[in-house]
Amino acid sequence: MIALVLASCLALPAVQAQAAHESPAQAPVPSGGCASSCTMDAAPAPPLTRDEFEGLLETWSTQALDEPTLALETLLFHGPETRAWLHAVGTGPLDAAHAAFLDRELDRDTVVVEMKMLDDRGRERGHALASGVGLATKQHLTFTGTGSLGHLESGGKVKRVGLDHLWSRW
Repeated sequence: MIALVLASCLALPAVQAQAAHESPAQAPVPSGGCASSCTMDAAPAPPLTRDEFEGLLETWSTQALDEPTLALETLLFHGPETRAWLHAVGTGPLDAAHAAFLDRELDRDTVVVEMKMLDDRGRERGHALASGVGLATKQHLTFTGTGSLGHLESGGKVKRVGLDHLWSRW
């Protein structure tokens, strides 16, 4: 039996992450290149309306900066939409500290993904590591050190679903 161990974490903002060396294990998925479930997208979340966005800002403006409140988690879950609404209508009731915190969190848009395959004796049979993986971007990671298992890769993506929470499917 071989088990797959997966770890992901939010990394530096994209500007800083681009300066780092990209791992050879990371390869963007070519369009139409998958014949499996990785080509299927889940149903998108309902769009964030202007009224919902402004209500979330109003609610979060009275809450702690770095607490995982429903308002903050929702703003981060809808990251690209939140960024677009901020650009279109501004920060509304947010004070400078809240606005700066939200901006910093929205800039955290890449992750580091590490996967290890372990056999039933706990020995590592393969390893994949990629940094600078964009959120919600389909990726293929190629395992190294697989020996007799041959060429192995895994396809998937990582999404941010809150302040300190990521969702990943591989």
